[in-house]
Amino acid sequence: VLRSIPGGSLVKEAYPLAGEAAKAVIRDSTPGAKAGSSGGWFEHFGLVNVGPIDGHDFPTLIEFLTEARDFARPCVLHVKTIKGKGFDFAESDASKFHSPSPFEREGCRVEIKKEGRSFTSAVGDMLVDLMKRDERVCVATAAMPDGTGVSKVLPLFPDRAFDTGICESHALDMMAGLAKTGFKPFLAVYSTFLQRAFDQAFQEVSLQGLAVRLLLDRAGLVGGDGAVHHGFCDVSLLRTLPSACIMAAIDEPSLAAGIEFMRSFDEGLSAMRYPRDNVSSVVVDRLGATPAFELGRARCLTPELDVDRLAPGASLPDVAVLAFGTPAIDALKAADQLAGEYRVAVYDARFAKPVDTRLIRALLSRKVPVVTVEDHSTIGGFGAAIVEAAQEMHLDASRMVRIGLPDAWVIQDSRSKQLADVGIDAAGIARAIRQAAALPLGPAAPSSP
Repeated sequence: VLRSIPGGSLVKEAYPLAGEAAKAVIRDSTPGAKAGSSGGWFEHFGLVNVGPIDGHDFPTLIEFLTEARDFARPCVLHVKTIKGKGFDFAESDASKFHSPSPFEREGCRVEIKKEGRSFTSAVGDMLVDLMKRDERVCVATAAMPDGTGVSKVLPLFPDRAFDTGICESHALDMMAGLAKTGFKPFLAVYSTFLQRAFDQAFQEVSLQGLAVRLLLDRAGLVGGDGAVHHGFCDVSLLRTLPSACIMAAIDEPSLAAGIEFMRSFDEGLSAMRYPRDNVSSVVVDRLGATPAFELGRARCLTPELDVDRLAPGASLPDVAVLAFGTPAIDALKAADQLAGEYRVAVYDARFAKPVDTRLIRALLSRKVPVVTVEDHSTIGGFGAAIVEAAQEMHLDASRMVRIGLPDAWVIQDSRSKQLADVGIDAAGIARAIRQAAALPLGPAAPSSP
């Protein structure tokens, strides 16, 4: 209509300005309001502040969104919603129903199914134990106390446990300051949110030579939360920092051993990554007690094929799998599946920085094909670190196969299906083992420098 009348375009431009003027008149005439008052701190910065409005009233919401679209300057539209609206149980306990497991409703009660013990729950218990034993240990999280396990220590240690809100950069900065004063700080953060604090990891922690410890929850593929939450680049980022120590856990005992190692690691930044998954008992059932972490040393999960322990004249493994993190469990399954075809040695790498150069030399100098597997991007990740180490030692890495997350976004699905889709489940690792075993021999290995 406005296009069809003379001066219609001027009316269209003036319409939102008139709305703003009317809003100012209403605001300033409100009882108790000061003349010229902004009505909210947003407007001190020249932003039109509208609301709050009911976010569950769709017609009104659409009307306000349409109006906001036509404002002549930036606008803040304050929309109030109720988390879990329409489901009484979710409305009454929004945190528990933020990202729940499958649950059953029985009359007036809801039971969330528990399918095992999560890495997150294990971390929470370990932090409680650590803080009881060492008064220098302090912990922070950035608005994720439930999702990182820190909720277990917040009420027990209010003077040493902190929830900073959604500000990962500030949280890491604060932990750096506490490290400077003699504390042993841990920051529990989702791997995907670590990017927000990388500047602090560089400038305030690593550059200053401070010992801050990162607990990287949701490392790797996360299932239904999708690409925005996949922890696919933390190793690539942190490997660039001098003196950094980067680790991964395969189960609860290795997680505990790694965190205990971190408590005493004072040479710089350290990180422990673990997935959004339940802990496995496969390795404990096979091998019993878990040995302590030793800087830059892997652990063989198939002792009878460990190249460091083979008797003189004994046959070498046909293939060795170096697994960083929980893919080691699937690597063991793959080795079992191929037992009739290949003798496969499986190693829990433990460290992506520093890598186990002694093991790399022992394998590659003897022409043992190697598969590296990680729940992380292959770009700059653990496998890349192994190739770089081989090159620095002038070793032939032509019989090496690297598998991990591809250079592509992985869409929403269950975590198990995502792992299968990218080829780092047991079946995918078995394919990689066959591929490595089929690679031709390279040139003779040079003598040690």
